[in-house]
Amino acid sequence: MQSHQKYFPTFDSKENLTNNFIVVADKKDQKGFVKLGNERVIEARLNDAEFFWKKNRSQNLVKQVSKLKNINYFKGLGTYFDKVQRIRKLCGLISDEMLISKEKIEIASSICKVDLMSDLVGEFPELQGIVGGYFAEAQGFDKEISLAVSEHYFPIGMDSIVPKKPYSVALSISDKLDSLVGFFGINLKPSSSKDPYALRRMAISLVRLTIENNKSFKLRDLINYSCMLYKEQSFIFDAKLLQKDLSEFILERLKNYLKEKQIRSDIIESSTNISNVDEILNVFKKSVALNKNIKKDFGQDVISIYKRSSNILYSEKENSSGIIGSADPGLFKNDFEKNLYKRIHDIKKYFSSVGKSENYEESLKTLSLAKNEIDAFFDNVIVNDKDPIIKKNRLELLKMLCKSFENYFNFSKIEA
Repeated sequence: MQSHQKYFPTFDSKENLTNNFIVVADKKDQKGFVKLGNERVIEARLNDAEFFWKKNRSQNLVKQVSKLKNINYFKGLGTYFDKVQRIRKLCGLISDEMLISKEKIEIASSICKVDLMSDLVGEFPELQGIVGGYFAEAQGFDKEISLAVSEHYFPIGMDSIVPKKPYSVALSISDKLDSLVGFFGINLKPSSSKDPYALRRMAISLVRLTIENNKSFKLRDLINYSCMLYKEQSFIFDAKLLQKDLSEFILERLKNYLKEKQIRSDIIESSTNISNVDEILNVFKKSVALNKNIKKDFGQDVISIYKRSSNILYSEKENSSGIIGSADPGLFKNDFEKNLYKRIHDIKKYFSSVGKSENYEESLKTLSLAKNEIDAFFDNVIVNDKDPIIKKNRLELLKMLCKSFENYFNFSKIEA
């Protein structure tokens, strides 16, 4: 009604769709011919839809899965039947991580593409997935299975709805990851502004599924497993190169997502200076916390502590190639070194204990507590000591401090 006929639908007080609609015409319809003509057009369309619906809903979804062998997914990536088998196994792996029924998610993944063969999707392609969920519901499948089938194409980019139910999330991630691995595997990555297969949209959807469900996924393992599933079907990819390229691609989409959330560009560059796509949720939360608090006293203290220490190391880079961040307390000459060493260990202890329950604002405050020790150290200790052993040990101490701060992320790109 909206996209084909450009009509305006109407809703009742409970937001239910009514059988009335509005048409805009550029002339008066005194005899009602415009009204009648438009009613006939929409009635014919709805009759077609009703006919296809009644015909398709009775066709057993499970029995039709094997017919997907007759529909090519993409040249070099097999049929839709091949894709469904890969998605099913990916869902099985994710189900262990999400603590959901492996049997139910495998049923959902097995039938999720069957509606592509229906007359209804042939007539209305935009209903793929959605109408499959209605078919599943009409045939008595579990509500969570039906919803997962309905929602597995979502989100579609940055503005679309994001599935929230575990089975929907698992199926959506598996479908998108299989596509990304496949297209990267046959080297059809997007180039410059061209993205004919909407891979950027799939990757940003993965980012949104992770962040907006507050759930971390072991994407590196899933990417490797997906490569293995393709290999089992005789599609051989360079798994190591694919892992690298696809991880970088997804992290680039994370940058775009952070930018949409009004995160400072220097924080984005610093927080995404990683290669681990398993850390998407943590990177997002850390970035939001720093962005919120960077102008506060403790936020400024964190940046100044890191910058002051890392600048010394940078100025000595020609003489510090062997500095790894392992100071020897036995070489300390004063309490200022000892106090800083103790503070560093307190910070390391904090990060080793927080785990998944980490409060990122609290982490920043913990880092900022090193201000007194680092100020006292620089005010009273000469790093560039005449004794090269003492000098190296003090550089090791500063390297230890920087590394402990990098448990949050690398602050080197943050502007003071």
